[in-house]
Amino acid sequence: MFVPHVLAIATLAIVASCDAATARPIVLTTDCGAEMDDQWALAHLVLTPEFDVRAIVTTHTGKHQIMAAPAAETSARIARGVLDHMPLRSRPVVIPGSSVALTSRTAIRNAGVERIISESRTFNRERRLTVLVIGAATDTASALLTDRSLANRIEIIAMGFSEWPKGGDHFNIANDPIAWQVILDSEVPVTVGDETVVKRDLSMSSERAHAILDPTGDPGRYLAGLFDEWVPKNRDIVVQVTGDEKLWGVWDEVAVAHMLGITKTEQHARPKLRSDLSFDHSTTHGTITWITAIEGGRLWVDLANRLQHAQAGPR
Repeated sequence: MFVPHVLAIATLAIVASCDAATARPIVLTTDCGAEMDDQWALAHLVLTPEFDVRAIVTTHTGKHQIMAAPAAETSARIARGVLDHMPLRSRPVVIPGSSVALTSRTAIRNAGVERIISESRTFNRERRLTVLVIGAATDTASALLTDRSLANRIEIIAMGFSEWPKGGDHFNIANDPIAWQVILDSEVPVTVGDETVVKRDLSMSSERAHAILDPTGDPGRYLAGLFDEWVPKNRDIVVQVTGDEKLWGVWDEVAVAHMLGITKTEQHARPKLRSDLSFDHSTTHGTITWITAIEGGRLWVDLANRLQHAQAGPR
């Protein structure tokens, strides 16, 4: 049950001491600004000392065309705005990636793609760079197409698809289906959190957002305010997806939850992706990790705790 305050933060939060040598290396790829979930996930990542966010590569929203052109540059500006609101001693570089989806299995080269590849150079099968895909996968797929050995040096944790075993998608996968065909056909390890599990375990209301985040100070109130701005402006899609005009899934936080170790997963044979975004299970290779449950209460307590700790002293 949700308790509308954060008195239990000290005992429930996931806190671990670490330094730069032990922090998990990450490159984030995001369509920050498409709604509010990317902003929450980005803030959570950069405020968590256990994560070493090496770079943020921004991307497009595909056919939805939500952001002003060029989309990747618009998303980069919004991501920098999130960082401006967080109490940070240092901040990761933000690099615009592709503003359009793949139209074939030919890479779209850009600075974001090059950064993913360059950050991966010192990694290998035993110690992989984590690439978080919480937007269109265009730049990640382009990096795999550019450097075929990249699959041996990275792992992907993504928010996408509607459900297992069907597949399907309304957002991230639909914004670049070819990119996901490239990823699933590669040898790169993939973990996915889908719409169904997030809607069940990470649905949020404005009242709950403010109860969790307002006590943490200005950065928390900023994040809660993003929820207030987005949901009423997009009532039709909110009702269509969640069935309740006041509830919205904070979709991309599933990737953060998984890295914090508060998810349950299953291993499945890895399918191919059809053009209609359904899975083809008739021909499989390797495995895919599928997130089946998220401890949402612990995740929100952790976010509040990170915000409070940052106010006490920027990380």
